Amino acid sequence: PGFVPCLGALLDFPGGDTTAFPDYGCASGSPGLVPSNLLFVLTVPRHFQVPSTQQWNLTVQRDLGRKWVLEVGYVGTHALHLRETRTNIQAKLATAAHPVIVTAQDGTQFTITESTTSNAPARSNLQGVNGYGGFQIFASDAYSHYHSLQTTLSRRWGAGYFQGAYTFSKSTDATSSGNTALNTAFNDESDLKFSRGLSDFDRKHRLTVSYRYDLPFFAGASGLKRTALGGWSISGITIFQSGTPFSVLDSAAGSAYLATFLSFAVLGADLVPGRSISSGATSGDIHNRLNGYVDINNFSKAPPADPAGCSADPNACTTAFGTLGRNIYRGPFQQSWDFSVIKNFRISERQTLRFTTDFFNLWNHANFASPASNDLENPNAFGKITSTVGTPRLIQFSLRWAF
Repeated sequence: PGFVPCLGALLDFPGGDTTAFPDYGCASGSPGLVPSNLLFVLTVPRHFQVPSTQQWNLTVQRDLGRKWVLEVGYVGTHALHLRETRTNIQAKLATAAHPVIVTAQDGTQFTITESTTSNAPARSNLQGVNGYGGFQIFASDAYSHYHSLQTTLSRRWGAGYFQGAYTFSKSTDATSSGNTALNTAFNDESDLKFSRGLSDFDRKHRLTVSYRYDLPFFAGASGLKRTALGGWSISGITIFQSGTPFSVLDSAAGSAYLATFLSFAVLGADLVPGRSISSGATSGDIHNRLNGYVDINNFSKAPPADPAGCSADPNACTTAFGTLGRNIYRGPFQQSWDFSVIKNFRISERQTLRFTTDFFNLWNHANFASPASNDLENPNAFGKITSTVGTPRLIQFSLRWAF
């Protein structure tokens, strides 16, 4: 008579003892199905599918003579049933032309003709729960695709080796995160196709050159002359690669679809009429673009969800989703030069002393990260690059005794 049902929650194991029976109780602040910003609900499909990966590759190898070998190949992968997390109670859009009709438990019908933040719970496809602090689905319907042309040119000989590897590739997916607790969707969460874009880790171009060479100087000398002047080697790794993708955002977008306290998706911005995605990218020396890597004047905030309704009542105006997709721009090009100088001292037939000097980031070249903030709601920080990737030049000395 005086009782109301509550949602069960796993609170903890008694005393931290995982061998004891766990303590289940009512979720704090949530007696029954009433809106609360204290409860996080994560739903899992009844038939959760195990992720799977398919891979294809075809490589042709050619001996070019003089110990040079060329390899050219295609490598592709396709992953299915990857996990992703998103809000599964996104509100429906209500306008005067397309109202949302809600039927109460007693059969009474209510007609909603405008989309406001306050009436979002009533427009939800799950009535009565749209006010929760987190109501998400942990699903296995994400996917990824990878296609690449991979080439390798190599040569090995007695005094060393050389290898150059170039990859031209494209990786796309619906989510690049395996996080199970945070929303991974982009824009409209009712359709996963809006989350598809370049993978967060995609690099269109990548060239890696590695080498080692035993210098021939004084190789035939003997005694002190050979000890002091012979036995030198050099080696190194050089990498050139594209930057990683990023999106242009409007954190105030999609307010017509999301109730207060819900875990929002990543929300894209819009383009200024007459502008294109390519016109938003700046050009020139990266050092001159650190305060404006992308042009903020190329973008606009998300449009009203119901322009007619906004004109009638500006205070009730809510926003739609922006038209810009996920990861449409790419960060600055990057390069890395690591170099080593090696001196071998032969002590005896079975003992060798090796002294190595390693230079990491040999030229002390700054590799800049993508802009830290690309949210139109924060114009002062928009498009600015404030950090670098990697380290400044580091020099390391090492001594190795082999016996």
